[in-house]
Amino acid sequence: MIHSSTPRRFVLALLSLYPTLVSAQNLLGLTTSPNSGVHRTYQNPAWLADSPHRIFLSLGAGNLHANNNYVRYQAPYSLLRLITGQVPDQYRQTNGNIKFEPSYTQETLDDKPKNATVWGDFRGPALQLAVGERTVIGLSSRLRVSGQVWGASEQLLSALRASLNSAAFYSIPNRNNAFSVGTNTYAELAASIGRTVMETDESKLMIGLTVKYLVGFTSGYFVNRGLTYRVLPDPAVVSGGYLSVDQISADFGYTSFLENQNLTLRSLVNGHPPGRGVGFDLGAAYVYKPDPEGATIRGGIALTDLGGISYTGDAYAIDRQDLKFLTSDFNDVRNSEQAVNVVRQKLRVDETQNKGSFTSGLPTSLNTSVDYELPTGLGLQVAYWQDLRSNSAVAMHQPTVVAVVPRFERKWASVSVPISLVNGAVLAGLSLRAGPVWLGSDNVPGLFGNSSNGISPRGMDVYGGIGFGFGSRTGSGQPEE
Repeated sequence: MIHSSTPRRFVLALLSLYPTLVSAQNLLGLTTSPNSGVHRTYQNPAWLADSPHRIFLSLGAGNLHANNNYVRYQAPYSLLRLITGQVPDQYRQTNGNIKFEPSYTQETLDDKPKNATVWGDFRGPALQLAVGERTVIGLSSRLRVSGQVWGASEQLLSALRASLNSAAFYSIPNRNNAFSVGTNTYAELAASIGRTVMETDESKLMIGLTVKYLVGFTSGYFVNRGLTYRVLPDPAVVSGGYLSVDQISADFGYTSFLENQNLTLRSLVNGHPPGRGVGFDLGAAYVYKPDPEGATIRGGIALTDLGGISYTGDAYAIDRQDLKFLTSDFNDVRNSEQAVNVVRQKLRVDETQNKGSFTSGLPTSLNTSVDYELPTGLGLQVAYWQDLRSNSAVAMHQPTVVAVVPRFERKWASVSVPISLVNGAVLAGLSLRAGPVWLGSDNVPGLFGNSSNGISPRGMDVYGGIGFGFGSRTGSGQPEE
């Protein structure tokens, strides 16, 4: 457990309204490979029809990712040590909790709205199968977990980061601080189809569709439409402050299905999850190869994660004046239920106004890509993911990504070096495949950066998977595994 000072628990409480892990869908080294089978459908379902394999079986894949544009990480231990529980004892308290001081992060102050995303994407067994010469179908499953802060102001985050104790923030009025906080845990079962609709000796045009059945386990949101506040000195606390809210207008909702439970396989398959929904991916792709022994050029465009999940849960519209958040309000918070109760009390929630249900949107995005591949195995892809959800939406967001991914692929091995721009930061990655095993990161420096080596990352990323391809569809020299 990481210990943090109690004033910052206001933000932590909003995130803990619902059980979360530490989702989006980049995995650039895997998704952009022409030989990654069903994993290409997450970028564009039309790529199914371009698969070199008659059968592709994925046993599973997983991704943990975090990024933000507000703080840089500069603790004396790396994020990799933090997530694997390998933090040295000298940075732990006597009870074993990890010390995390404010000095372990450095603010990025550029007057821009601040976003932060942390997700887990756990892909279960998946199968891709060619049906005839022009059609390929796919069946897949996955669990997605995400937590996000979107569009928050520097002033509010700085005051909370300083534990409300810095006199520099006292009595300065701040208005119209619109932002959103949201988390989701849900599973999806998906069926995909990719079909070649036009083909010549030099080119082919493909379209694709994925239909997803969604089961929502937990969800929560706090969408702030307007907040006017001041940080004032707290006469009851030496050098302390409190948050005086003059006016707040917000939407607030959450589920309690996994309240005070760990997220386990048993907790997911037992009971009656509160959410159900349907999602869609639509895509088109074009392949051009004028010389049978020459380069292959690919281009694609897709709309992914259309749809949402309808939840049974608590949902409120909040319009309040003259609220006060003290540093002591969250002192006794030990779990998500207690955090919810504190937030409800401080916002003076009226139970008669409970709507009883809400809908959380999927992270809808526009995905485009252009790919150039030589017969030698050298290739280069330029990819672009654009978030299509508004800042005020009750929905997850796919962070906008621009990526350049050079690669080299052979039958039994491959390597790629994704370079991407995410949340204003340039990230350098590395992905390796040996036989059926993939292992990679879209942000290698983020795994190892700490105060000793001078690398101050804005996040981290790691992924891996196992998949097999069988049988050749094209006879064009694509690797058969």
